Amino acid sequence: MKKLLLIAFIGLYSGLAIGQPELKGSPQDLRGFLYPTDHLVTIYGQAEEKAYSDKAIVSLVITTENERLSLAISDNSTLRATLTQSLVDAGISPASIKSSKFSSSPQYGWFGKKPSSYKVVNRMAVSIEKEAHLKEIAVVADRHEEAELSDTTFEHTQKDAFNNRVKAQALKKIITQKEFYEQSLGVKLTPIGIRDSNIRQRATRGALMLETVVATTVNVDREGLSSVSKRQQRPATAPSFDEVKYEANLAVDFKIEP
Repeated sequence: MKKLLLIAFIGLYSGLAIGQPELKGSPQDLRGFLYPTDHLVTIYGQAEEKAYSDKAIVSLVITTENERLSLAISDNSTLRATLTQSLVDAGISPASIKSSKFSSSPQYGWFGKKPSSYKVVNRMAVSIEKEAHLKEIAVVADRHEEAELSDTTFEHTQKDAFNNRVKAQALKKIITQKEFYEQSLGVKLTPIGIRDSNIRQRATRGALMLETVVATTVNVDREGLSSVSKRQQRPATAPSFDEVKYEANLAVDFKIEP
């Protein structure tokens, strides 16, 4: 009799165990099953603004050559001093004129290991904020064949201010949507998180088109039409543009409360 009761109890217990749902998954999955998360909603906002660069950095390459290295260095230093003074006289601040460290390269002749001459190359970077100053730099470079205008890069000095401006505009759109949903659905949305990693600056379409036209024209003028394709295959340096578009894409997570 006792054996029959024991067998019946074991069978009943096994049936109850089989009838219960089996929980599987990671600890995080089980925690979500036992303690359900709050209802959340994410609202997105996007904004953009255009700005023109207000600073240009013009590079001048100064090259001097002499049979003696000391004279090549001296000539380079003297010429840079002359160019600097001419630019200062034209109204450019001395603090806006920077020179890189010089580099020398020996020029070997047809015979022998001794260099036939020494060449010293130095770069001057001139920061300007007026178009008239660019003309003055060109005039100074034209006076000296040892000086050559190499390139010009652009900067927008109000980068941080414009980043904050587009973020504020995007956030304002999110708040407007939040208030609309609250009034329409009769709920309360409480912010619990924000993602603002997608903040960037890039050239406008017009600036990109201008850069392409200028680059192609310079290549043709300097090396001839047949060399354009060869130069385009070379590694490109980081471009700069006169017009910049600032973009902000924000996402705010809200907790839905009745």
